[in-house]
Amino acid sequence: MWNNRPIIIRIKRHENVHPFIQALHAHHVPLKRIVFREQEVAFETTMHYLPKIRRVRRRYRLKMAVYYADELKVFRAQLWTLLGLALMILIPLLCAQIIWRIDIEAATPELEERLGKTFEDTFQLETPISKKDLPSDAVIRQKLLEGHRDLSWVHIEKHGGRVILRPQESPKQSKQTNEKLATHLVATKSGVITHFNIQNGERKISVNDTAYEGDVLVSGVIESGEDQVFVGAKGEVYADYWLECSFKIPRKLTMETLQQKQWRVLVKGIHQEKEKVDYVQKKELPNWLDPYVSIVEEQYTKKIQVELDESKIDSLLIPLLHEKVLRSLPAKTVIKKENLLQVKWGNGTVEGKVLFLVNENIASPIQGPQGE
Repeated sequence: MWNNRPIIIRIKRHENVHPFIQALHAHHVPLKRIVFREQEVAFETTMHYLPKIRRVRRRYRLKMAVYYADELKVFRAQLWTLLGLALMILIPLLCAQIIWRIDIEAATPELEERLGKTFEDTFQLETPISKKDLPSDAVIRQKLLEGHRDLSWVHIEKHGGRVILRPQESPKQSKQTNEKLATHLVATKSGVITHFNIQNGERKISVNDTAYEGDVLVSGVIESGEDQVFVGAKGEVYADYWLECSFKIPRKLTMETLQQKQWRVLVKGIHQEKEKVDYVQKKELPNWLDPYVSIVEEQYTKKIQVELDESKIDSLLIPLLHEKVLRSLPAKTVIKKENLLQVKWGNGTVEGKVLFLVNENIASPIQGPQGE
């Protein structure tokens, strides 16, 4: 009943052909496109009636050949074809709901190992897992930034069943040495204390306490009975505080992206006269060849035009604002979280407000006596 695949039956001309066709009509076998030729008779029917046609053929002792009528068709309306097509569509859809790999791509293998251990200890996920069981990007980013305060951001990319974590380290600045120790370290702004990094001095506040601007965080004067001993205050005190920022940027942005590095062979006297070559590194060549040929590795950039819309808020707008605010803050500052308070799409511009949860060293050294 289900095998309705069309077939063509060819029978050699014989005196029993007409009785054979009449017998098929008597058995209610549908025949289409009956063609009488000099050497044969051909007609179309379906595979469902083939057993009945063969029984009638044996009675009339006729020779026949069977051919599929849809050999050249891409799609055949058969049960197995429909089931195969359904499986071909369902299997990729089901596999797309599974995370097969979670990779970490960092600047150094050491950072990849440390970040991978933090991710494994924090979330305890074993691939393959369902996409529903994967924490949100904000949760993953917050946990990794809390565990690695030398990172400024964690880019999260998803390609099919693969998740790629790309950590971005905070810009490193040269340490300024100052041999003269401060009398106290005081708070430059209000916040909730998260951790200390003290080399000298006595703490005057504890973790999870709220410090207000002007409060003494670390004292460089220790009281011993009625005497006061100056030991100096030196170190860092980190606190969380909320920073509200307003922004207004054009909807159409021009961005530069780094392309893959490429090696290039330069013949001196040809390339240098036409263009200025900037390279990342250069191969060392023998002394007799170096005056004529250079092999350099070049880093190209590509400019792309991007138009902001609501679909790019999390993937592009928030990271742009994150980087812009982070560059305006002191070194070692970490942005743990960001909340988009409002956004308004104007005529060619985007404006709104963002609330950042910032973790920053709020300790500032002062000289001279300070009341507590």
